[in-house]
Amino acid sequence: EGYFQASLTSLLVSLTFQILICYWQNNRLGWRKTFMECIPILFGFKPALDAYRIATGAKQEVGTTIDPMLENSFNKGVEMFAEAIPGVIIQLMAIISSKDEVDIVPWLSLAVSAFTTGFVSASMSYDWDTHPEKRQK
Repeated sequence: EGYFQASLTSLLVSLTFQILICYWQNNRLGWRKTFMECIPILFGFKPALDAYRIATGAKQEVGTTIDPMLENSFNKGVEMFAEAIPGVIIQLMAIISSKDEVDIVPWLSLAVSAFTTGFVSASMSYDWDTHPEKRQK
């Protein structure tokens, strides 16, 4: 019924935007550095890498466009609006349009997806509110 294609499209749009952000962030550092920074995106490891950089207090690298905190927020925003929210909508449409009785598992999956999306949104706000340098501004 097209739900797989919609989910795959959502994922590919998210990856594309994250790669564009990575290119924008690192293109002045050369193609090799830009490529190396794109690899974690392709393996789904970029959020963990961004979190590590923020937790260790990494500063903005000379030649990059934005600081790690803003890059993390951009990537989380892309994941939320291009992948997580469409994923919730796709799941809901699949449940609603089902002609059979829907088991509890799809509803639990939908609830987990919705709560996870809300958590990511709240954590973005929390990160900005509690970041020592950003609080000074």
